Amino acid sequence: MTTKKQAKILDRVYPRNLHRILQGLWDSKPFFHGRPNVELPTKAVFDEIIDVCYHASMLTEEGRPTVFRIVFLDSQSAVSPRDDDELPPVGRYLLKGPVPFTPGELRRLAPVADPRRVLIAVEQSGGRLQIYGLLDVGMALWEMARHERVMGTSSPDALVVTSTRPGELSISRGDRSVIRMRDGGIVSAAQSVLLKGPVAEFFDAASWLFIHNACQLSGIDQDPAEDDGLSFAHQSFIEMVLLYTAELKHGGTLLFMPEEITHEDSRLLSRASIKYVLPSTRPQDALMSAMAARLKRNALAEKLQNRRTVNAEELEQLDALAWDQQNCEDVARDAARFIASLTAVDGAVVLTDTLRIIGFGAEVTASFSGADKVYVAHTAEATDTKEVRFAEYGTRHRSTFRFVASMEPSVGFIMSQDGGVKAVRQVGSKLVMWPYFQIGFTTALS
Repeated sequence: MTTKKQAKILDRVYPRNLHRILQGLWDSKPFFHGRPNVELPTKAVFDEIIDVCYHASMLTEEGRPTVFRIVFLDSQSAVSPRDDDELPPVGRYLLKGPVPFTPGELRRLAPVADPRRVLIAVEQSGGRLQIYGLLDVGMALWEMARHERVMGTSSPDALVVTSTRPGELSISRGDRSVIRMRDGGIVSAAQSVLLKGPVAEFFDAASWLFIHNACQLSGIDQDPAEDDGLSFAHQSFIEMVLLYTAELKHGGTLLFMPEEITHEDSRLLSRASIKYVLPSTRPQDALMSAMAARLKRNALAEKLQNRRTVNAEELEQLDALAWDQQNCEDVARDAARFIASLTAVDGAVVLTDTLRIIGFGAEVTASFSGADKVYVAHTAEATDTKEVRFAEYGTRHRSTFRFVASMEPSVGFIMSQDGGVKAVRQVGSKLVMWPYFQIGFTTALS
């Protein structure tokens, strides 16, 4: 989201503060030519929307938290640029009669409106807010955000408010996150730490090694600058592992080492005790095979694209390569899910930057000889940080801090039970943590 000006974020905020903050962050300009501006609602309307959402987030239904996504959109407005298609991609389900927009109604409707795909539609009519229906955008966008498909249907381009845990609200314009109110404060997502900054730099050599080996395996010399799927494959795999782990909701830690580290390396043994040693290159091999299969399929498709005629044998070969690509990508996703599943055991999962598994159930034994503080970063490059003492964090965080601070280079990812993901790396003399950053193509529900 491009900002019009830098908004001053307060240390402690309340729902009624959000409109003023958003005025400095909300970009109303259309994302696509010919589309209308998307204006922020007036303060009175916005405050009522936020009040209802905030109080609904604190309610439970049979012990379950109220999880939802609402969109503020007039019932006569377009929900998709393809509304005029014979079968529009967004399903619009209208209630026979609208119901008041209240915390109680939001709690009652939330169980039938899976926020990954369904938005509860709200409008102002006759001077009051009402719920008039449900908008089903399908699972394609959610799967695309998790690198499970290449295309998806976007949410309506309008104000969207999401809550996945009590007292926390994420405010977006469509699928583009603007700010999140969490723990009485405001956070804005940094760009993906896997694409730029110190964490990305840790993985750079491994990413290029994957590209080189995939080109060798496929026999195709592809320029990664001309193929995003190739250049970002390694980062996308790591993001899948993080997302799958976060969705398990049991918390966990991933510790990434340089490729030369093994379970017998004294540098590792002096810093962690690994209960279950599980040396395996399966994830590494799976990703490389998927990248090579994609290169082969794309090379033949490009070769046939400009041909006036294509014979049946070539079409069969293209189908076979497409099938092989799908199979290899499925195996790679399964490998990412397997790594995520290892976090269910107490202790950290230890692996290398090239995705070679070392083991799991690791207990950090390293002590910390430096200052007892971590620097919280608000940008991927860690150019804007705030000093925080270790004591403000729990055992899982402090263990990761000690390990990463004593083992350079290394990167740690901490998954909380509420689904949050944090990254940690030593940057010069500072131990830096990124508490909130983009993963996949969306942050709204991460």
